[in-house]
Amino acid sequence: MRILGLDISGRDKFAYTVVEAGSALEQGTASAADLLKVIKKYRPGILAVDSISELMEHGRVVVKALGRLPFNVEVVEVTRGEDNVSLPMEALVEKHFKVVRGRLDPLETSFFAALLAERGLGAKIKLYEEETVVLIKRVSSTSPGGMSRNRYMRNVKHRIRDLADRISRRLNEVGLDYDLFFKEESGDITSAKFVVYARRDLVRRYVKPLKSSDVVIRVFSEPVKSYGSEQGGRYLIVGVDPGVVTGIAIMDLEGKVLHTEARRNLSRGESLRRIYQWGVPVVVATDVSDVPEYVKKLAAMSGAVLYKPDRDLSVGEKSSIVEKIGYPVGTSHERDALAAAYKAFAEYRTKFEKLERDFGAVLTRRQLAEAKALVAKGKSIAQAAAEVLKGDREAGYTKVIYIPIEKSCKNIDEYNKIMINALEYEKRQLEKELEELRSRVSSLSRALSDSLWRDAKYRELQRRIEDLSSSLKACMEEKEKFAEELMEIVLGLLSGRYRLYREDEVAECRKTGGALCSDISTVEEAVSNGVSGVPVGLVTRYKSKGYYIIDESRRREIAEAIRKALAEKRVDLKKLLDEYRRRLPG
Repeated sequence: MRILGLDISGRDKFAYTVVEAGSALEQGTASAADLLKVIKKYRPGILAVDSISELMEHGRVVVKALGRLPFNVEVVEVTRGEDNVSLPMEALVEKHFKVVRGRLDPLETSFFAALLAERGLGAKIKLYEEETVVLIKRVSSTSPGGMSRNRYMRNVKHRIRDLADRISRRLNEVGLDYDLFFKEESGDITSAKFVVYARRDLVRRYVKPLKSSDVVIRVFSEPVKSYGSEQGGRYLIVGVDPGVVTGIAIMDLEGKVLHTEARRNLSRGESLRRIYQWGVPVVVATDVSDVPEYVKKLAAMSGAVLYKPDRDLSVGEKSSIVEKIGYPVGTSHERDALAAAYKAFAEYRTKFEKLERDFGAVLTRRQLAEAKALVAKGKSIAQAAAEVLKGDREAGYTKVIYIPIEKSCKNIDEYNKIMINALEYEKRQLEKELEELRSRVSSLSRALSDSLWRDAKYRELQRRIEDLSSSLKACMEEKEKFAEELMEIVLGLLSGRYRLYREDEVAECRKTGGALCSDISTVEEAVSNGVSGVPVGLVTRYKSKGYYIIDESRRREIAEAIRKALAEKRVDLKKLLDEYRRRLPG
């Protein structure tokens, strides 16, 4: 794998080294634009830096461009070691390469940064969210105003909508989760934004960038947004009012309102990042009985319980709830979200109070919060309290087992027993997981077999449908042909062109003679046998059960031809007789 070592040596000036298998492939100093050409040329798997803060401060253009590449590049800060402690670059180089420098120049820094990353040193830095943005937007118009401008905007609106529908169908087909937002200006759609919850390289397999005369499609990752440290020890009830503008209200399990806000085009990922700054969501609530898809997916993503009222809350009810709480809200979206959160809290309030009465003397404040979270997720009060107490005991036991402690020789047997017990416990857990995985594999195998059987059955039915369709088409064509022939025969009978003969009117002409002959098949045969009757096979239009439909005009035509041929034959015979008589003597 190729690794790009990077050191920022000045404004828009980057020292870089491309390393593969310990050797430098290319080294130099470049501007941001030229550095991106190097990255596209070598497609490195890792970008190694000595200071991530330096990169974020002076190399934002590079960070932004990396998020738009068709391949992923991991960023490693090589100076960050265990326990998040940073070490000087010179100290790392001396330790790992035995190279002593008072101060490394930028090119040396980039080279050794790449080598350190190649050895697996340093910490991976999350530069981008685990989300990919697919942006469809119109190209700036150069068309004139007036009617042409209106027509252009209508075309762009339909084009953006059509492309968004196609991308939605594709993402649905492959099972990628996403949010979709449309932006409007003066009633016209000017852009569509997908936030897809998957890595950029995966999304680009199914959605390709596009640049045309009227619209562009861009696929990129956005840099990580920071809102401060996450509060992991607090459990929350979150009310959500989704839409073009999404409202969020956050309460703790005591019923205290912590925060409300409303933002336009707020993705679920962005919502969760904002929520996690206040704590861990346990309940996600809505103010309508028919839960919006956005709220369902937000609850699923966070592992929270979903709360919905029995019926939609009216505007009056929501206003009354917010007035009762006494928390100032700036928008109707925040009001609706806060009302939803409060209704959810009211649903659990009685259980929370009973938990405090029954176990308040036993549980610490932190344990009470954890127990309330378990109650919200469906546990009984007794179960929740027991699990919290049991969890703390197990956590304490785990610490005793896994924290490495220097022990004297006389205690080695005791220490080994503890380690054996820990390993046996871990073995049992792994065996349990293995059994679950085997069961899962078996279930998936059955599902796959069923799916393959259904596919084979489907293909068989498709073939049968195609065969039956072909047969039906042939039958319909034959039926149409027969109907046309029948109509032609009926019209011929009515017009006198055709005539109906009984079977007994057709004779064996060699024996008895007759107008229609069954034992003669050609005109030549009739003439050679001296028969004046017409071969019935030459003039039959249709035959069925003792009847012939004869083409009369054709019959008369053939009869005339036979008569003439017979007459000519008699004349020729007479000439021969006369010639014969003339040559007889005396």
